[in-house]
Amino acid sequence: MQRKFFTVLLLLVLGGTLACATTSVSEPVTPAPTAVDVAAVTETAPTPVALPTETPPPTPSCTFALAYVADVTVPDDTAFSPGASFVKTWRIRNSGTCDWEPGALFVYVSGDPLGGPASVPLPPAVAGTNVDVSVDFVAPSSPGTYRSNWQAQSPDGAPFAGQAYVQIIVPEPTPLATDTPLPAPTATETSAPADWPVLRRGNVGANVYALQYLLKAEGATITADGNFGPGTEATVKTFQQARGLAVDGIVGPQTWLELIENHTLRTGDSGDAVQAAQYLLVHVYDFTIKIDGVFGPGTRDAVQTFQTAHDLSSDGIVGQETWKVLIVGP
Repeated sequence: MQRKFFTVLLLLVLGGTLACATTSVSEPVTPAPTAVDVAAVTETAPTPVALPTETPPPTPSCTFALAYVADVTVPDDTAFSPGASFVKTWRIRNSGTCDWEPGALFVYVSGDPLGGPASVPLPPAVAGTNVDVSVDFVAPSSPGTYRSNWQAQSPDGAPFAGQAYVQIIVPEPTPLATDTPLPAPTATETSAPADWPVLRRGNVGANVYALQYLLKAEGATITADGNFGPGTEATVKTFQQARGLAVDGIVGPQTWLELIENHTLRTGDSGDAVQAAQYLLVHVYDFTIKIDGVFGPGTRDAVQTFQTAHDLSSDGIVGQETWKVLIVGP
């Protein structure tokens, strides 16, 4: 009986234990993290992108520039008669760093062309040196103030920095008063041969240039501009007084003879008298020589050719007879 009791009790205990086991809630199982081999993972660096670089413009090796230095002829506001021909000569400096080589031009760029060419050759010049450049012009027919602007350009057409200009005046015509006659030539001037030109105030042209250069050769301080104005008249009177001539300011044969008396020109000579002869050879007789005041081989050859053409002794020396034919004109 007692054995049955213990057997029943054991069965009850076992049954309760099993019941508790079946009603308990099992907790979720968290999977263990997988170990990562850090050494096996390599970070790939981004590939740099090449940015375009800006190429600077090429730096020019030198520069072209022109600077005005002086008016050799025709200062500003020189007066010319309508239709008068004149030559403007500038002294200019190569103010850039490039040398001026053959093929460069001095060109008209604006203002009034004054009957001049579109361009003339620009003399070669080393940087920092001066040269003279000349242009032939014709005064307009109407009164007024006229200006012509000029600029240099390289052989490939590139303009230089800087300009030069010529400015002239064509005055209003001034009628002569009826009670003020023109001064008559004096007996001393009219007694000489009549084929010398007679110049007086108001005349312009090549012979006036020659006169002014010859006066400069005698020590006068005037500008050779081709215009017989008050300054030239006063200088002529001073010269005439110094030479014992009639002081009337009119350049007739006797004054011409006195002007050329001390200026027989030959190879090796230089100065204003040489410029007078060169100016006449170039602008009256169309010779192509430089007007530089130096009597070199080119001037000598031109004189000999001129003398042969005019039945003079072809010795290349500018004496009284050659001067006379040069001044009288063709």
